[in-house]
Amino acid sequence: MRTSRLALFVLVVAVAFSCDKERLPHTDRTRGLIKELLIKLDSTDAYAARKEQQIEALKQELPGETVEESFRLYYNIAMAFSNNVADSSLYYLEKAVRFAESSGIDTLWQEAQIALSAQLSEYGYYLEAHETISSVPREKLEGRLLIRYYRAMGLHYRNVYSDYKEPRTFRRKYRGQFNVYRDSLMMVADTLSIEYLRSVERKEARAGNIAEARRYNDMRMSIIEDHHSAAYATCLYDRFAIAYLYEKKLTGEAFDDLLESAIIEVENSNQDIASLLRVESLLIGNNEIKAAKKISDYYFSSLQRLGSKKRVVDGVEQTIQINDRNIQLIQKKNRELWVAITLISLLLVTLIRTLVKINRSRLKIIALKDNLERSDRISKSYIGVAFQLYSSYIKRLDLFRTKINSSLRKGHTEQAIELTSPSGEIASEERRELFSNFDRAFIDIFPNFIEVVNACLKPEEKIIPKRTEILSNELRILALIKLGIGDNAEIAGMLHCSVKTVQNLRSILKARLAIPENEFNIVISKL
Repeated sequence: MRTSRLALFVLVVAVAFSCDKERLPHTDRTRGLIKELLIKLDSTDAYAARKEQQIEALKQELPGETVEESFRLYYNIAMAFSNNVADSSLYYLEKAVRFAESSGIDTLWQEAQIALSAQLSEYGYYLEAHETISSVPREKLEGRLLIRYYRAMGLHYRNVYSDYKEPRTFRRKYRGQFNVYRDSLMMVADTLSIEYLRSVERKEARAGNIAEARRYNDMRMSIIEDHHSAAYATCLYDRFAIAYLYEKKLTGEAFDDLLESAIIEVENSNQDIASLLRVESLLIGNNEIKAAKKISDYYFSSLQRLGSKKRVVDGVEQTIQINDRNIQLIQKKNRELWVAITLISLLLVTLIRTLVKINRSRLKIIALKDNLERSDRISKSYIGVAFQLYSSYIKRLDLFRTKINSSLRKGHTEQAIELTSPSGEIASEERRELFSNFDRAFIDIFPNFIEVVNACLKPEEKIIPKRTEILSNELRILALIKLGIGDNAEIAGMLHCSVKTVQNLRSILKARLAIPENEFNIVISKL
């Protein structure tokens, strides 16, 4: 009972340690999306090659037929490099600026300066970005250029206030500046444009108006036709952010939005994927170390390819933190695995011991069953033998009475006296038959009796019965002792000999022993 309880306890504890519960909220699509993302990461070389082909196709069109056309080609190439290789993006933007300057068209130069400022800010060159945007006269801007100006200024201040290296008082000031330029953009932008809808969405989310934020996100999503574009990926990420960052509630649907956003960004060979960092962090929190590490390795290598000063610095800090968490989780997993292995080993040992005990009990039951069956056969057999023996004695007694009666009737007194003599042939024959029947019955019940007795005697003192007998007198005495008859007088009465003879035979047997008498008695009793 104690063994079975211990086994049950060990099993329950081992199962508790070995079960890894999924804590992340998920839908029916979540596991499939995680698997798809990991597969996409194995195909990034193909996506990068496709991106290079697209950029190379633009380069093949250089130079344009006009200065304005050349400007537009350099500008488009720079934008194609914007989330791919920072140095190439800045290089082609500077080329666009020079072409705009040589064209004498102010709007082209302003567009190029605004774009260059935005890219410099994104890559962490805040001073250069501010100097570049400051060179653009805001009072001369209108239409789409004014919208881009406000967006670039807002982006610049958002990057600065989100930089943890900046003093807190400055970051608070920069955040205020961001709000000003965001509101300015909302005042001039088309209310159905992506810029306007995203700005309002963020503003409502930060104010805690979650339902309104989702409504504007749905409007943005409805006007994006290409569901494999960077704009659509950004919209999915923002929908995730509403739930996770502002509502502080991660749902399975929001996690799916994040995964879809990351998949699209990987397909577009975007080297600055914020969604990947979020996926990695959530998987780490869910103890899915292998998947999270694969994403972490890709994310850091992609930042190195991008070459953004700001992103690489931030990425190094985040990667170090994540690697530390990886190490901690791996160590925790190793400890849990060690405990599980130990508990399973204990369970295995307990089960083996239980099985051994069960097998021993089974063998005892089988032996007991065999003994019972054998005893049953012996008892049935000796009931018949006893019945035949008694029947034989009755017949012999009748024959003996008849002989005596006949002798007395005929007056043969001497013959009657001879028949009743204790030393006569009849008594001797009865004793021989009694001993023969006893010997056969005893050896049938204890077939290895003689071998066990001889094993306890000195080699030269072994007892070998005569060919005409089964047991010798010494063995017969031991047989009676085995049956629980230890009194010398009682043994003498059953063997039809004197007590002195029994004592002498027992003394002789004791002298022939190779082991102490008490050990010999134990061996005989256990037969």
